[in-house]
Amino acid sequence: MIQLKRILVPTDFSEPSERAAAYAVELAKRFDAEEVHCLHVSDIPADLLATSAYYMTGPSEQFIDQVRNESLKNLEAFIAKNLQGVPVKKAFVEGRPFIEIDRYARDNNIDLMVIATHGRTGLTHALFGSVAEKVIRKAPCPVLVVKRDEREFITPQEGGTGVPPATSPRSIA
Repeated sequence: MIQLKRILVPTDFSEPSERAAAYAVELAKRFDAEEVHCLHVSDIPADLLATSAYYMTGPSEQFIDQVRNESLKNLEAFIAKNLQGVPVKKAFVEGRPFIEIDRYARDNNIDLMVIATHGRTGLTHALFGSVAEKVIRKAPCPVLVVKRDEREFITPQEGGTGVPPATSPRSIA
């Protein structure tokens, strides 16, 4: 029998991550999971490069602290919005997302990982790759990948996860 006691849902706070969280919540409820781990990995160098301030002054400790604090606030908001009704363990680490996600799963004996993919194709996929693809290659547990435009097989609760209802809802039996 499949036991899903610890489910990991990594997030980058995007809409696809919200969809993955909806799956994680539904699976946690159905399998009576002990906890859903919600992990955000902050890639500080990449976050800094995304701002023009880095190019002008270089990274200051104050700016790095600001990025950390903003990430933690976003993580709290993500959990409050998307992971209601299940026990949640919040996790925040810094580093390369695909490396840290797999490390976290290994260190915390995760039974299932539910991760979103953004569905990039062509040049953007070639340039940025897919964190989900890289995670899957080294994952220490099964991984459920939730595609951006995938059909729903769960019906969100009213006022729940923020996932739009499907045109033909299906449920897990």
